[in-house]
Amino acid sequence: MTRAVRRAAFGLVLTAACVGAAGCGDDPTGEKAGATKVALYVGVPLRGPWGPQGAAVVRGVELGLADADGGVGGLSLRLSERDVTDDDGITVGVAGAAREAGVVLRDSGAVAAISGVSAVTVREYGLLASQTGVAFVSATGDDVPMTQADREPSGTRSQVVLTPADEAVRRGVVERVKAADCERTVVADARATGAGAPYDLSAVDPAISARATSWSDANLRRTVSEAVRGRTDCVVLTGDPSAGDPAALVSALGDRLRGRTLILSRGTASQATALAVREGRLTAEAVVDDGVPGDSAEGRRIDALYQRHFRTPAPVGALSGWRAVKLQLRAVQAAGAKGNRRDGVVAGLLRSAVPGPPAEGRQTADGRITTPQLSVARAEAYGWRAVSALDPR
Repeated sequence: MTRAVRRAAFGLVLTAACVGAAGCGDDPTGEKAGATKVALYVGVPLRGPWGPQGAAVVRGVELGLADADGGVGGLSLRLSERDVTDDDGITVGVAGAAREAGVVLRDSGAVAAISGVSAVTVREYGLLASQTGVAFVSATGDDVPMTQADREPSGTRSQVVLTPADEAVRRGVVERVKAADCERTVVADARATGAGAPYDLSAVDPAISARATSWSDANLRRTVSEAVRGRTDCVVLTGDPSAGDPAALVSALGDRLRGRTLILSRGTASQATALAVREGRLTAEAVVDDGVPGDSAEGRRIDALYQRHFRTPAPVGALSGWRAVKLQLRAVQAAGAKGNRRDGVVAGLLRSAVPGPPAEGRQTADGRITTPQLSVARAEAYGWRAVSALDPR
């Protein structure tokens, strides 16, 4: 690591405490920005139950940008971190995502954007980016189907999706349930309207399936609570951050989950759930859309940087944030003299190889990549930690 990178990373760390906090600078949503006309926006939840997951993505972006000395091709990037949490400081919904996506529209210097964590957030940022010609990368988060007109209103693709599709995550969840030799499985899914469709988990022959738009839904809690009183050996939680925090359900079930296997999808793996798992001494794992730090030299390097500057190993989201910003930097570099223009950066994005870790990938015609990361994560005090890779195909 060069001295300049260390200085840049240290400067980012000094301001990291402001992420998502009211009163950070002049912006109650916590924007940090420098004085340059070329802007990269990152929109993730930074408050409420999903704030830690958003912060992990942001920190990955910060470290990746610092590793590149703050820019590329003679251009520095103003990193604008936007908190998409709704005005109540808790909900991850359309209102907050649309509010912050609109900020990108009003910034004439914005050439690139990154989003993740929630399907709702990814959708709103993706729609606005495609409509305004901003190069967009989806770093993490469940899928929300968009029409071809939504994705390409001007006829030109402007997006790259780093994450495995919902179908791949569904297969991963099914694989983990079968690996646990579950005989009686209970499935609970919670997501707000418009946040994607529940996974089809009929392959694991669930004894009970319950759905709701919120994890605090009384009927959902009652159904799952009654189900685990019997001989249930596996409880599967799927959904999207728009439904709130599944830790509310896990904590309510308490000791009744002990001795059973808890399996979560990427949209339910909140930090509070990880803490509830550890405090309750539960057996749990999550199927998440991020790489395993120990599986490659680059992953281990990022993990070491993260530990050095943020005092914990890299949680889920950090490698995805790093990968997303490195791709956007490649897009700006590929744009050459047009690196300060949206059309130039979009063109650069579409012809850039996707960086690792663990390996470089290619883009498909619809903007997905050939090296999406899907892994099994375990609960740690600092959040979910990816420990073994899954084949997302």
